[in-house]
Amino acid sequence: MTLAFLLVVSLFGCASSPQSRPANPQSQVLPSPATAVGTSPDAGVVAQSDQSEFWTPPPAMTRGSRIALLLPMTGPYATTAEAARDGFLAEYFNAGAQGEVRVYDVGDSPEWLLRAYQQALNDGVDMIVGPLKKESVAQLAAMAPPVPVLGLNYMDAGYQAPFNFYQFGLAPEDEARAVADDAGSKRLLNAVALVPEGDWGTRVLGALDERLRQWGGRVISSGRYRQGVSDQKEVISSIMGVSASQERHNALTRALGERTEFEAGRRGDIDFIFIATRAQDARVLLPQFRFYRSSGLPQYATSMIYNGRPDAELASLRFCDMPFTVDSSGVWADERSQASRLPAVAAYPRLYALGADAYRVATALHSGRFRSGELLPGASGWMEWTARGTLTRRLECVEMRADGLVPTTAQR
Repeated sequence: MTLAFLLVVSLFGCASSPQSRPANPQSQVLPSPATAVGTSPDAGVVAQSDQSEFWTPPPAMTRGSRIALLLPMTGPYATTAEAARDGFLAEYFNAGAQGEVRVYDVGDSPEWLLRAYQQALNDGVDMIVGPLKKESVAQLAAMAPPVPVLGLNYMDAGYQAPFNFYQFGLAPEDEARAVADDAGSKRLLNAVALVPEGDWGTRVLGALDERLRQWGGRVISSGRYRQGVSDQKEVISSIMGVSASQERHNALTRALGERTEFEAGRRGDIDFIFIATRAQDARVLLPQFRFYRSSGLPQYATSMIYNGRPDAELASLRFCDMPFTVDSSGVWADERSQASRLPAVAAYPRLYALGADAYRVATALHSGRFRSGELLPGASGWMEWTARGTLTRRLECVEMRADGLVPTTAQR
C-alpha cells in the first residue's frame, strides 16, 4: 500500500478497491490467566468464559458484504476519528478489499448518531463498527441493533450489551494488567502506586491490584495526585513509608526526651513503583520519588509517557504499549513510518492502530476465525475475546533508555 493511495482513500466515505498484501494471520489459542496464588497468570490454560455466554459468529464476509464505520468525523473528536478511519481503510485494502466499507459521520450529538445508524440500516449494512466515544457506544447498545456491532470503546460497568454487540478499545486497564504480568514474571509482587484523581485513575489502580493478586502480590500503598500540580511530596512520602518512618522517630524522641541522629527510610516491602502519568508530570514526580528513597526500585508507568521519541529525563521507566508504537525495526515500524505522514495519524498513532485492528477483528468474527477464549495478533496488541463479547489486549513491555526502547524480557 502506498501513502498516496491511502491519502486518496481517506477522502472518501465509501471504499472498495483491491490490494495485494496477504490477509491477516489466523487467530491462535494461547494460555489464559490462572488464579493460583504465587503462580504465573499464564501458567496454564483456564476456561475463559461460561459456555452459556458463547456467542455465535456472524455470517462470513463476502464480496457483497457491507460494513458501516460510524465515527465522529466532525466536531471535537474529528482528528481522532480520522486517524481511526485511516487505519481501518488501510487494513481493508491491505487485506484485499473484500466487501464494501461505508463511513458515516455521527458528529457529536445523540441525534447525529441516531440518524447515521438509521441510514446505515437503510443502506443494508451487514455489520457496524464504531462509534468511538464511550457514551455513543452505550447509546447504540441501547438500540439493540439487528446486525453485529463492534463498538470502539467500552461501556461503563453495569451496562448490559445486547446479543452480538462487541466492545473493543484502548483501555488503560490493559496497560495496568500488562505491567502486573511483567512485574510478576520477575517476582516483583508488591507495588506502591500513584495515580491521578478521578475515575481513570481508579480504574487503572483497580486493574493493577487485581492482576497482582493473581500473582500472589498486591498494591500495598497508593496515593492520588492532581495533574499539573508540581509539589506532591506529601503523598509520595506517605506511600513510600518515609513519613511513617519519621513519625516513629518523632515518637521515640518524645519518649526518650532527647534528640538522636536519624535518617528516615522507606518501607522495606516495596518491589516496584507504578505511576500513571503523562510525560510532563513524570518529569516532576520522578525526582520527588528519588528524594523519598526510590533509588534501586524498578519504576513502571503508563504509555502516556511515550510520544514516539526517547526521553533522557525518563530513562529507566518501564511501560507496556502496543506493538505499533514500540516496534523499532519490524513490520509495525515500517507501517508506522508510512502512516505517520498523514497528519491525523502523526497526532494519534494509537487510534490508527485501533482502526486497523477493528477491521481485523470485524472480518475475523465474520469468517469464524475468532471465538471466545482465543487471541488475535494485531497492531494494538494480542486481542483477546473474553466474556460477553468484550475484547482486551495483551501488550509489549519495554524500558525507556536515552537512545531508544529495550524489551523488559531481556531483564528477567
